[in-house]
Amino acid sequence: MLLVEDADYLRELLSIVLKSMDLDVLEAPLADQAIVLAESHPQQIDLLLTDIEIKCNSGWVIADQISRVHPQIRVVYMSGGITRPEWRDHKARVPGSYFIQKPFRLKALKALLTELLLS
Repeated sequence: MLLVEDADYLRELLSIVLKSMDLDVLEAPLADQAIVLAESHPQQIDLLLTDIEIKCNSGWVIADQISRVHPQIRVVYMSGGITRPEWRDHKARVPGSYFIQKPFRLKALKALLTELLLS
């Protein structure tokens, strides 16, 4: 999976949690790095976990560009700045994507990711 979060402390914490779920985790702090990483990764990336509000760009752009390279990717957007209805109505979101409101409990994130990866 690919984790995109510009807050270093949160990206590091999420990476530890995701790895504890036996997930292979690629990490990027910024949109451009995430897109380059996804484009150069030789294997399919199954899941993208991205903050919507990223320095110098947005999770909307990241998900759109990466889903073109990895069309089977599932996207989970994270945000503390928008609500679920705003996310649902946003025209740039990748169809079939998911949303988790920040701050969230790690247990809720694990449950969502487990459900996505098992379906």
